[in-house]
Amino acid sequence: MMSDRKPVPASRVRTQATHPSMAVIPDVREDEEQSVKMQEMINLLVAGGYFRARIKGLNNFDKSLICLFCSSLELFICVDHEVVGGMSWAIEMSNVDLDVDILFQESLTIGQKMWVQYHLKALTEKIVRVLQTMSCPHKIEPHQIQGMDCIHIFPVIQWLVKKSIETRQQMSEYLKNYANWQFNRCHTVHTDTDQSSTITSPDDVRHPKRKYRHPARHKLVEPDVRVRTTLLEYGYFDTKSTGDSTSSAPKTSEPNSEQKDSDSRLNDSLMNSMQTESNKISAAFVGAIVGAQSDEIQKLAEEYNRKRLEREENSIERKERELKSRVEAAKKELSAAKQKESEIRDKIQLFRQRIEIVRQKQESFEPKDNERVEEREEKKNLSHILDALKKQKTEFKQFCREEKQRLEKQIEELSNQTTDTEDETEVETEVQTYEEKHSKYKKQLADLNKNVSKIQRKFDDIPTRAELSQYQKRFIELYNQVAAKHNETKKFYTLYNTLDDERMYLEKELNLIGSILDNFYQAQNSNNVREEYLLQFEQIVENIKQTKLKVENRRVTEKAKRDQLNDSYLELIEKQRLYYKGVKDFKEECKTNERLIAELENRKSKNKQ
Repeated sequence: MMSDRKPVPASRVRTQATHPSMAVIPDVREDEEQSVKMQEMINLLVAGGYFRARIKGLNNFDKSLICLFCSSLELFICVDHEVVGGMSWAIEMSNVDLDVDILFQESLTIGQKMWVQYHLKALTEKIVRVLQTMSCPHKIEPHQIQGMDCIHIFPVIQWLVKKSIETRQQMSEYLKNYANWQFNRCHTVHTDTDQSSTITSPDDVRHPKRKYRHPARHKLVEPDVRVRTTLLEYGYFDTKSTGDSTSSAPKTSEPNSEQKDSDSRLNDSLMNSMQTESNKISAAFVGAIVGAQSDEIQKLAEEYNRKRLEREENSIERKERELKSRVEAAKKELSAAKQKESEIRDKIQLFRQRIEIVRQKQESFEPKDNERVEEREEKKNLSHILDALKKQKTEFKQFCREEKQRLEKQIEELSNQTTDTEDETEVETEVQTYEEKHSKYKKQLADLNKNVSKIQRKFDDIPTRAELSQYQKRFIELYNQVAAKHNETKKFYTLYNTLDDERMYLEKELNLIGSILDNFYQAQNSNNVREEYLLQFEQIVENIKQTKLKVENRRVTEKAKRDQLNDSYLELIEKQRLYYKGVKDFKEECKTNERLIAELENRKSKNKQ
């Protein structure tokens, strides 16, 4: 049975009671188009490189959260309340922080699942804020993520996957450049030209080279001496006679000591003669060498020219590659500048829209012209009266000054003349008369000044347009503060009521399970107790069904109220729009009326002239 509870001032939030082993999932509108968009999102995410989106055990709501979290490269949270994974992958790919207070665990308890569900709204709001910081061109609201609005989520996912691929490419390019810089900082790469210049060709090593030249080779007659001289010129210091191999006499295995001495003396004499004359080469000898090796010199010159051309071509190709890389970098900078320019234009357009909205609000807050007609007429009348009084005051002062001057002149004339007593009496009477008039006029002037001060105070009591706008602005700020505090209080009431209902149902469930467990062991011992236990169990099930039916009816009622309020809200918005439109049209008509009145007055004045 449900206990009597006091009414709460705030409206309740609709909840869905489920089995403790399952999570509470928001209501999702399912249709064919939504399913197609959901499948396209999963395929797009798999194509982007994250293959966990193909997990069959996750529902569509959890997969949508996977798409949003891992595509935005902020943090991946699998909200199937059994596995919270992918955090390491998302953090490694992340370049933007998402402040989410969820600790990674391999498996979640029922309380942790409930905690994650209660914080789904905060998570979606943080996702929306992060998308705004990333300058996402597509707008999305938290309730669209919770309600699985795949039609609006799909363009966001598409943009985020593209953004992740671009971030991955930029990071790979940066790491590649950094690795090249680290290698070039510690090592030096030699070019093929430098290596070819230092490597000796095998042909050059194999072929013999002349090191010495005998100055009087043509004077040598004996073949043995000529052979030895030739070997010594090429650097072979062999004491054996090559010419002996061609002779018919047989060679001995070991030469005697005299032959060794003679051979060594002959080698020494030949070496000395070649070394002393090696630096004294005649011009004829040089000409003979040049003539003998002119073809080789020509080949070397051609080879040199060919290698020089190859070096120039290589340098030109290298410069061409550098220029191409610079052009590519300039193109990238140009595209980045264009993108930045488009972003700036979007921001300017957004600011213009905001300025237009503020201007419309300001126009809507201005006081109505028809309400201020009488006040303006009164101001005009008072201003005319004030001008007339000021003019009268000025004229009266001028008259008083002139009268004073005239009287002073008369007094001087009377003082200079010698008159009779009767004339003096008349003058005194006239002076007294003028003094009375002066006091009377002075009193009238004081009354006029008093009236002018009263009118001035009335003018000061009437607030100006700027003051009225300031008062209105302050009242609006105060109303916004009160409304925000009221909404916050309603949210707290709603949260309290929801948690209280949850606690009540959990306590009932706990008590019911404990009662069933206690009576189960007693029912095993006796058939009568078992039948009574089964009857009680059926009654408990029936009570649970009735409670569920009541909760479902209340849910349907609250949903109907919500729909009705939503319809009323839409009607009020339509009325507000029509009201603003009517005010705008009325202002335009008032301006047209004033313009026509001014033209009519101008024509009347021209006709009078």
